[in-house]
Amino acid sequence: MIKYIKSIHTFVWIIMASANFLAFYLAFIGNFGAWFWAALVLLSAEIIVITANKWKCPITGWAEKHTSSRHPNFDIYLPEWLAKYNMRIFSVLIIIEIIVILFKSV
Repeated sequence: MIKYIKSIHTFVWIIMASANFLAFYLAFIGNFGAWFWAALVLLSAEIIVITANKWKCPITGWAEKHTSSRHPNFDIYLPEWLAKYNMRIFSVLIIIEIIVILFKSV
């Protein structure tokens, strides 16, 4: 079961990481079209879900029920260092995106 959960979590992570980088790139080039807004909706939904779940992905909680491992990547197929610092990396990227959006929209 844990392999199934890790696969789902990795798939969701790929979609969300792609949305994050897409939003950043489109904001950087000033293209605020449909793809930008679709990525922004996904990112907003992710932020709401994670903050509502006490800064923890709900998939992690699901995985915790199926293994005793608590390595940073126990619930996702990512390198341990990336799984450990994932929240910090993407939080910084989102803050930079917001700054870029503010400068590009002025």
